[in-house]
Amino acid sequence: MTEDATAINKTVPKFASFRPKLDPPPLSSPRGASKLFNIRQDVQSNASTVPELTTRRRHKKHSRHEHEFKHQQSQQFEGRSVEDTEPQATFRSWDEPANYVVDVSGDIANVKYGSLHSYSIPSFFRSGYGSILGLSSSLKIDRQLSNEKYLFISNPDKGRYLKRDKAAFAKVGRGRETKIKSITPATELLDDHGADFIPIDDARSKKRRRVDDVNWSPDSNTEDEQHHYRSIKGKAKPPVDAEDSDKEFSEDASNLGRTVLSTDEVILRKAALSKKVDSEPTNGNAWLDLISYQEQILSSQNPGERANAAESLSTADIKLSMYEKALNVVKDPEYIERLIIGMMQEGAKLWDVKKVANKWQNVLEENPNYINLWTKYLDFQQTNSANFHFDDLREAYRRCLGILRAAVLRVEGDVARHEKFITIQLYLLLRMTICLREAGYSEQSVAIWQVVFEFNLYRPPSSGNDKIAPLFSEKLKTSFEDFWESEVPRIGEEGSAGWVKYSSHGGSPSEPKTDETMATGSHISQIRNWYKLEAECSLRSQQPARTIDDTGEDDPYRVVLFSDVKEFVLSLPASSYRHLLSTFLAYCHLPPLESTPDSLKAWWQDSFIRNDSLYGYEKTLHPSNPAELTTGSSTTDIFDLPLSSYVVSTDSLFANHNSWFSAFHFQKPEYKSEKREPLDYAWIRRVLRTLVDLGIGDDDLAEYFLAFEHNIMPNTAKKTAKALLKKQPSNLRLYNAYALIEFRAGNRSTAESVLVAALNLRRTLDNNAQRETILLWRTWIWELLDSAGTEDAVKRLLTVPVMEIKLDVSDVRVTATARLKVQKVLANGRDQALSLGDYRYAVFYSECLILLKYLTNEEESHIDATLSSYDHLFQLFTKRLPPNSLPHELLHQSRAKLLYYHTTHTRSFKPALVRSTLTDSVKRFPLNTIFLSLYAWNEARFRIDDRVRALVHDVVLSSHVSNNGSTQDIISHFFAVYVELRRSPTTSSNIHSIRGVFERAVDSLSGSHSAAMWKLYFLFECERGGLQRARAVFYRAVRACPWAKELYLLAFERLGKEMSIRELKGVFEMVVEKELRVFVGLEEAFEEVEGRG
Repeated sequence: MTEDATAINKTVPKFASFRPKLDPPPLSSPRGASKLFNIRQDVQSNASTVPELTTRRRHKKHSRHEHEFKHQQSQQFEGRSVEDTEPQATFRSWDEPANYVVDVSGDIANVKYGSLHSYSIPSFFRSGYGSILGLSSSLKIDRQLSNEKYLFISNPDKGRYLKRDKAAFAKVGRGRETKIKSITPATELLDDHGADFIPIDDARSKKRRRVDDVNWSPDSNTEDEQHHYRSIKGKAKPPVDAEDSDKEFSEDASNLGRTVLSTDEVILRKAALSKKVDSEPTNGNAWLDLISYQEQILSSQNPGERANAAESLSTADIKLSMYEKALNVVKDPEYIERLIIGMMQEGAKLWDVKKVANKWQNVLEENPNYINLWTKYLDFQQTNSANFHFDDLREAYRRCLGILRAAVLRVEGDVARHEKFITIQLYLLLRMTICLREAGYSEQSVAIWQVVFEFNLYRPPSSGNDKIAPLFSEKLKTSFEDFWESEVPRIGEEGSAGWVKYSSHGGSPSEPKTDETMATGSHISQIRNWYKLEAECSLRSQQPARTIDDTGEDDPYRVVLFSDVKEFVLSLPASSYRHLLSTFLAYCHLPPLESTPDSLKAWWQDSFIRNDSLYGYEKTLHPSNPAELTTGSSTTDIFDLPLSSYVVSTDSLFANHNSWFSAFHFQKPEYKSEKREPLDYAWIRRVLRTLVDLGIGDDDLAEYFLAFEHNIMPNTAKKTAKALLKKQPSNLRLYNAYALIEFRAGNRSTAESVLVAALNLRRTLDNNAQRETILLWRTWIWELLDSAGTEDAVKRLLTVPVMEIKLDVSDVRVTATARLKVQKVLANGRDQALSLGDYRYAVFYSECLILLKYLTNEEESHIDATLSSYDHLFQLFTKRLPPNSLPHELLHQSRAKLLYYHTTHTRSFKPALVRSTLTDSVKRFPLNTIFLSLYAWNEARFRIDDRVRALVHDVVLSSHVSNNGSTQDIISHFFAVYVELRRSPTTSSNIHSIRGVFERAVDSLSGSHSAAMWKLYFLFECERGGLQRARAVFYRAVRACPWAKELYLLAFERLGKEMSIRELKGVFEMVVEKELRVFVGLEEAFEEVEGRG
């Protein structure tokens, strides 16, 4: 018999030792078992032709089990044949070369014991036991030397060892860590100072050790090697090979100079905060510190890397738990409010929308008196895309304002709380009117402001103008309603006289107006050009219409009745009128007054308010000449940042855009053509003129108004300035503004004549009015520096002590005595202003004093001495004011202006000096865009300008961080985008880095609901990323900002050819469903187009 036949006719093994005492119920053989058994025989027959493989040596510990198993098999094989066990599968021996076995009957032991017998399971062994994937097969893990901390890799052929930290393997799969390169001082590099050579390589550096040359001792016991990966120090970091270090650091050069806390510092700080919470469980500030530090703990684990979604959710869960624990023990109402807000912010990351809405309802029912909770609730209502309906949002604002109105009346005797509630009222008024305008309801938005101004500024004297008038008293309500329904001109409209005049003399409405008829075209044209039709209608609907006007359309929102706005009227005391003025400037997207309180200036950093670029300015985010920007020679692009944030002084109000930052740069006529914003600047001008005539804002507003008119209506600015001077002939500040208007018009001689007249007028003024004299001198000196040169500026400075000022300075001699005399006058004026607390004028005196020193010092390093003088002034001001006060910021802006003048008027200067000086200013005022723009401009001249990225990451984006680790201002994110878009491709800027900056912005707390930021992101993808990416960003944008109608129009404007008619119809239906304003309906157009197929 052949070997093949013998192999086939082997007896089937019998499991006699597992035979049950009682016979189990018989099992029927499955149909086709015999056929499958024959298939197995064929497989074995074919497999017998394959050469028998050499049996591998088995491990010693398995020998006993293998022997017992084979012994049992030999006992069961005796006396059995294939025919006796045909229903059962045939088990082959260990040496049999079959590839697999087909078992159709199973093992009867499963019925009896419930599982396979352990001896029936063949033993398996890993192939390549001890090897490591990626290394040579000759390298093995030495189990005797390895421990829980280290792996020792042996090479049996060469008898050498290689030790690897286990933490290195634990890092597999994670993003690469950011490495912070430490620059060792040169004095520390040479250990042997007496040596007659300089070593090329540092003796302490670790060179790359090739695997074949490894000769490490297993007993090595350095400090780094004993850093256990489970210790309190955290995971051990794998050593950086010297040959790769430069490559690693160059790939992430933006991390240079960053400060990263060590693991020890993080853990010790966390332990200290936890201990404080345990010892003072009712201390709300301790809880907030511990909760906010969770973000630092997360960032310390992966320095330089953004947290992924899982890590962010895990941190949010931890912080949510801490907030809930804190609320159970903290009793202070101030901290309870902050803890609830933090809890809701973190909960929004973890809960679904329905749960968040229910939680808000419960929180407000339990804490109805916490006003800030209502503002955060409005944030949720305004951004809840799933359940967003504009009428519901309007009702939420109405309800919140009603609660605040009642709260203001309750705390009328508490000055601090009363002022706080008034400020919150104004903030909600601002938010609501901007939201109305962005949703398309411009008429109601403007009408609410007219109601507030008329009710507070033109209230009849009998109603008590200095107190909060009872808004709902029948007499007052009836009188104001009669005024509104009479449709006489209201504030901001031509011919308006106010409620007070109407109540005594009556009035008549203005002449009726007629809107132009708009041609819509065919249905398909209506769909494709819908964004143009809506924009045109929006610009025609900037002001509310009258019932006598012919609007030419059946639009119920064109006419605003008193019943539409009566619930939004605010009654304010006269002491809050300046706050009302600041609120109105923010509504008009105008810069704040210099005297605006810090609590209100924060509104100019709010993402719900700073949507200036939503209706235009897109081109300002792209360099006009990238070649100039790369070489650092561009002197205009640095002033084009769409969102500015700095102290608005006379410099910026009347700035020449080619030489300094202009506060009204984007309100100039050349920018109107690219704007679709439904803001009527003529109406704004009339409102501001009315406020100036009423004396609200004092000289600050008068100067501000002249600068505003000079920028938007330059032809009438001179006439307006003369009219104001006629009413206030002794106002030196108005003279200074008029002179600047003449300078900007190119009339230098006229402007100097105005200055001479004003300076000679000072002798007839009181001491309070004479303070403005230094402002006139400062203006004159800077204008001469920009136009005439340093010689005329120095001579004019030397005439400061002269009582009778003349235009001609040709006879002035520059002598040491004259300089000392001027220095004495300016120093005395500075010290007197400081002693009286007139810090604004103290800054002007200081600036003129420093200009004198700068212009009369002919040494090459005179700029260093000038900057040292500023350092002395900072110390002088710090003795009286905190270092982050407004006078300090004005002084820093003065230094930045002088530094910019020096760099643009000097052939040679030190960029490092400019960098260090601006870095100091940025660290003190990280959101001041003057310092940020100048810093970026200075660094743009270098090919490697990663310092700007590092500054943005370490200082700007980290300047204002909330409890959940996100920046609360939108300015920093706009600047980060602005810088990245203007970086040259040669400096590692590409589409991915720009997209990363956008993603970071829209993922932040402030940028996530910034309609302007989302629009810029969308436009960027349209131009450089492709329409598919732009489509995805579009849907994300409308989900994040469901109230912003301008975002919906982008689909028709930019994606009209990419989207189908069905998709465009879906976008239109979203606008209707969200209850946003629709001027031109498309229902019939879509029906006809779809009907035609």
